[in-house]
Parts: sequence; C-alpha cells; structure tokens
Amino acid sequence: MVIDKSNMRKILEDFPKQCRESLSLAQGIKVQGEFNKILVCGMGGSAMSGDLLKAYMYDSGLPVFVVKDYDVPGFIDENTLVFVVSYSGNTEETLAALTKAKNNGAKAVAITSGGQLADLVDTIIRIPSGLQPRNAIAYLFFPIIGVLYNSGLLGVKNTDLNELIKVISDVEYFDEKGKELAMKIKEKTPIIYSSARMESSAYRFKCEINENAKHPAYYNIIPEMCHNELVGFHSMERSKFLVIMIRSSDDHERNIKRMDICKKLFEQTVDVEDIVAMGSSFISKLFSVIYLGDWTSYHLALWKREDPSPVHVIENLKAALKE
Repeated sequence: MVIDKSNMRKILEDFPKQCRESLSLAQGIKVQGEFNKILVCGMGGSAMSGDLLKAYMYDSGLPVFVVKDYDVPGFIDENTLVFVVSYSGNTEETLAALTKAKNNGAKAVAITSGGQLADLVDTIIRIPSGLQPRNAIAYLFFPIIGVLYNSGLLGVKNTDLNELIKVISDVEYFDEKGKELAMKIKEKTPIIYSSARMESSAYRFKCEINENAKHPAYYNIIPEMCHNELVGFHSMERSKFLVIMIRSSDDHERNIKRMDICKKLFEQTVDVEDIVAMGSSFISKLFSVIYLGDWTSYHLALWKREDPSPVHVIENLKAALKE
C-alpha cells in the first residue's frame, strides 16, 4: 500500500533546489516609496513567510507586522509596504485584508501562483503551482527578501544565503535525524519550545506535525512559558508527552540558562529532546530547524500510515464556509 500518494518525499528532497530557485524570483522587482513599516498578510503556510520575515528583520530599523485575519490594523497607511501572500491566490481572509490595506493607501506586492489575487495587485511575483502551500515555503519567503533588497530596504549577505543552501543540502542527514525524532514522538504529544527569536521555526515545526502527520502538537516560547505553562508539568505523564527544545547560539544568555534549568524540571515528568539550530547565520539556523521539522513530520505520518499531503478537514471547512 502506497502511503505517500503525492510523493512528498520528493518535494522534501528537492527543498534545497527550491531555495536556490526562489532566490531569483524577485530579480528586477522593486518598489518605490517612503516606507516606515512592513505588513505581511496571509494564512497558514503562506503566512509563515511573514513570521520568518519578522524574525529575520528583528535587528533592522523597519518593523514587520503579520496579519492572519480579514482585517488590518488601523495604523496601516500610505507609508506601509504590504506583501500579500496566498499560494492559491484565493484565500478569502487574505483577499479581504488586501482590500482594507489598499483602502488605507498601502502599497501592495503579491506573491502567488495565480487565482484572484493576481488580478488585484499591480506588482506580482508568480511562483510555481502544484504544491501544498506549506511545501512552498521557500517560494513564498525568499521573493519578499529579494524585493526588499532590490528596493534598498534590507541588507542581505550572499554568504549567509550560500551557507543556508550548504547546510540544508545534506538531505540524508535531515532525513535520518527526522526519522529518529519521529520514532521518539510516536504516540506522544510533542510540545516544542524555543526562544522568542526562533519562534517562527518552532511554530512551523508544530504546524508541520499537525498537517503532515495529522497529529497534535503545541509550542510556546521561553522565557514566557516560565511564567505560567511550566507549572503544568507537575501533572504531565512521560508516556503521553515529549518536549522538543530548539536551541540557538543566538539565544540570550539568560534564556540559555533558563533552558538548561527548565530541561531538568521537565525531565522529572517527561522526556526531552534538544535540537540545535545549524549554521552561523541566523537564516541558516531558522531553515535548518524548519527542514528538520518537515522531515520529522513526514516520517511520523508514515509511521501512523497517514498520507502526509492531504488536509481534508481544512478543505471541508472551506467548503462549509461557502455554503
């Protein structure tokens, strides 16, 4: 019996190639204007590009906001550059948010494979179709970086991007490590923790387990969880939960100490697995965790005999909303 009917394995194996291709999609595309903030509108896998951008631009002087809803904040105006990201081009929440942003005078750039969105925005970056949105994360993210760089709004180091490609090109490593981690999860519910800086990778990890493996998973950030969620471990059972801690050399020294202390506290009731983000550049660290999460969720899906690609419950919800 074939479980992976849409051959997600091939998509994961080709992910380094997708990253290389996506880096050139914004070639020659730039925007004109005086922008003091960036807004990314999207849902699900498309919105992940905004979460990653917010993390990547943390040290820049340009604030990034992410909207995963029908509306946009009141401060969106003519000095806002909006990236409207919808893989299908038909996401109703994103289309509604675009209308609100345009009514407020914002300049919009669309990243999509087609659909209605392609007819609503003048500046469009078309990406390859035929993938699940979550499997197109490089196509959805790197064109944003390209436009910002071309427009003089963001500095990007080629050495960082080259390192990213080099790190994730070791496909066999991520495949094997993902399988090992999936076998430790099995019937347990994983709880994924990271620093706030690495939050987008932790959230992505959680979402991939949800969608690919059809399996519960949750995440939170340190130090915030130390002020509430930590207490809940008192009643947790080792047979039911597994903590996955994402660590990065960029983490604040106090958070590194918190993670060390929390790990000992967690281990009183549950097992803990550490994941160390790879590379010296921040973009490499983010994507090394993302790639490991993709492979982990894939192998967990196979172990559960779940086809990793379809998300029928989401499609059923969308159909019900149209009735």
